[in-house]
Amino acid sequence: MSLEEERKKASFSPTELTQYLYPNYLVPQLTLERIIELNLKCSKIPELNYSLQKFHDTRQQDIIRAYQFGTALKKFSESEKLTRWERRFIMGFYPELTAHVAQYEFFIPSFALQANEEQKKLLLPKMESLEITGCYAQTELGHGSNVRGIETQAIYDENTQQFIMHSPTITSYKWWIGGLGLTATHALVAARLIAKGNDYGPHIFLVQIRDTKTRKPLDGVDVGDIGPKFGLNGNDNGFLKFDYYRVPFDAMLNRFARLTPEGDYELLDPNGIKILYATLVSLRAGIVTDSWYRYACALTISIRYSLVREQFPDHENPNRERMILDYQIQRHKLFKNLARLYGHVFAKKPVSDHYDECERRLFKGDDSLLAESHALVSLYKVYVSHFTVQGLEECRRSCGGHGYMMLSGLPSLYMNHLPTVTYDGDNNILALQAARYLITLMKKQNPQGVFGFLNTPMPDLSVCPDIKDSTYHQICFEAIAKLKIQSVFKKEQDLIAKGFKKPRIWNEFLQVEGIEATEAVYHASLHFYYIEGISKISNLLIRNAIEILRLIYASTELAKYHAELIRLGMPNSIFEQLKEVQLDSLDRTRPNALALIEAFEISETTLNSVIGRKDGKIYQNMVWTSKYMNPVNKGKVFPGIHRYLRPKL
Repeated sequence: MSLEEERKKASFSPTELTQYLYPNYLVPQLTLERIIELNLKCSKIPELNYSLQKFHDTRQQDIIRAYQFGTALKKFSESEKLTRWERRFIMGFYPELTAHVAQYEFFIPSFALQANEEQKKLLLPKMESLEITGCYAQTELGHGSNVRGIETQAIYDENTQQFIMHSPTITSYKWWIGGLGLTATHALVAARLIAKGNDYGPHIFLVQIRDTKTRKPLDGVDVGDIGPKFGLNGNDNGFLKFDYYRVPFDAMLNRFARLTPEGDYELLDPNGIKILYATLVSLRAGIVTDSWYRYACALTISIRYSLVREQFPDHENPNRERMILDYQIQRHKLFKNLARLYGHVFAKKPVSDHYDECERRLFKGDDSLLAESHALVSLYKVYVSHFTVQGLEECRRSCGGHGYMMLSGLPSLYMNHLPTVTYDGDNNILALQAARYLITLMKKQNPQGVFGFLNTPMPDLSVCPDIKDSTYHQICFEAIAKLKIQSVFKKEQDLIAKGFKKPRIWNEFLQVEGIEATEAVYHASLHFYYIEGISKISNLLIRNAIEILRLIYASTELAKYHAELIRLGMPNSIFEQLKEVQLDSLDRTRPNALALIEAFEISETTLNSVIGRKDGKIYQNMVWTSKYMNPVNKGKVFPGIHRYLRPKL
């Protein structure tokens, strides 16, 4: 059966679902008409499209291709007068981070936030024009999550009114910095401010590290690329070391704090540290809002492949083989991930809106939402990145041996998304921070906000009016979360009563259970947003199709908590019914699977996959690309083969 015939099976119009998803959830900053227009214009610019040839590139070619993408994007951005959101949307076409992404998404916003008005007036135009190219250099060889442990020094010399940048140890090398290895002329360097013998902790300095014309490193600066990585090899992650390198007085960004020429420290805005803290939260929120793209790419490839690939005789028609999506295990692999994807989509806007409101208040001096926003965004950063990475690998495995080919497009999706579990906050660290915040809510009477349900009475799960009822499922998720958090809280209080200090408690006794508890809270939160998202869909056919996905999500995740649900009073008979709901929902999703994923409208050039083609011609494409695009196959005899094999033959 062809993919065109499969598309006719859907109970709803995928175009209508596309028209709902993009302006409401996927890219709410742009109209669908503008997105279509940008897609069309960009498709005509070769440098903005991801080529299958990329999979045969050397590292050097990877880097050059990334530069070409960035240069073409800058030219297109200027000619079209793109907004920040339009430019960011186009950046999504290119599956790797590039030096231009580092420039526009990290370097310039970080500088604009922390520089004073005079510094911004002087330098922002040069940054926008790429006269100055830069990076954000915080992470060190020996310190990532522990920002307070950063060792790089900025020592103030009162006599010359200069800062002496110095890397005192091997572990103080700046490391992993995107855009630093080959590109950046300047770096926003996080360094310990030392003046008059006082250590004021990490502050940010704009430091020139290369000549802006020759790109050669300046004297006193040791800088380079760290080498090939598991993924993202078009990005020049670099190292940086200073050897008593002098920079001018105005190198220190001083919107929030400054040093007088005499070396006295002045805090200009007591709220500044909270605003800087919030910028880290915003980067994590970006991971939450952007993860859907790679997830949708992988599911588009694997679902299309599963509708074309046939294996073993069909028991109903022995003369033909059975489509692999008609096997239960394949549906289970893919549809639980499709269900998670839609959950991520429905949650991304409320989580992002919560952070935006927190930021608005913060700039008015109100930090009342900061702790809650940090916990909420941390939860979603941790588990959206975790489940997306897990889902990408499951999609690859679902395509068997062909999924192992780079040309399938699946390995690169996995490799390039994998670092999200580490950068902008290691998932274990963030989960523990969220856990400690959630524990504090147990001490409050009637806490409000997004986690208020944690301090409500335990429900009775023994009576279930309808096994498919979303309200009952939500009650179950919240009950599990309460049970888990309350258990951790009780253990913490017991250990405190025995004389243990909190640092030791959270380092030695509660980390595993604390992290497990946060996952339960995440599921309760995401399922709430899932229900909320479905309730806003006016098209009944679309709503019904996505409600079946919600059933898959709820039954799959609740099944992980069998012991907890029984402990909370759920009869085993109800639990068994939940498992039946899951299997039934997999079958009911089958006719709509292609429409549900193709509604994301991922282009062929973005997918860049020989097995995920819209026309379904996977075998023809695999043979052609392997024969004619593979440089190893040029010529009838591989160069050098005689040199190494002839003496042995």
